[in-house]
Amino acid sequence: MNAIKNAITIACFMGIITAITDMLAPSGGMKKHLMSLLGLMTLLAVISPFASSGFKLSLKEVDISSEIELEKSYTQADVTGIFLDEAKSRCDEYFTDLLNKNDISKAKVSTKLALTEDNEVEITAVEVILTDETKAEEVQRLISAEVGEAEIIIGKAEDEKADSTVGG
Repeated sequence: MNAIKNAITIACFMGIITAITDMLAPSGGMKKHLMSLLGLMTLLAVISPFASSGFKLSLKEVDISSEIELEKSYTQADVTGIFLDEAKSRCDEYFTDLLNKNDISKAKVSTKLALTEDNEVEITAVEVILTDETKAEEVQRLISAEVGEAEIIIGKAEDEKADSTVGG
């Protein structure tokens, strides 16, 4: 505690001396060198109370391995999340295009993905919301041909006009 008090006192004193020297010194190259010298003296003066009181900083006492592992896991989770979001949007777009090519328009597709142990993307489920339920079997056939054993959920879109007239 005493070392910190001494360091603050010396820093204040050196700050005052530096300010006075800055005002009195002539401008030019000499002033630049003088300020560099005073800055170095201030740095040494602030460090000296810690060095004289036996202040030691040892990296052997600091264990940062757990923090590194935590940061590594956060980074891995961020990368995985970004990768899965990008893959999901591409799968959604692919299935929407597939349905549009087969004359099934206005369908909303949502794909659920998972990352395997081998870092491969696996489609776990595909949810399709249709405006026309008569094409449900065709949608089932088209998507099951692409995804194999993944779960396929087909639903009907809610009627927006009915929702808006319920309250009024």
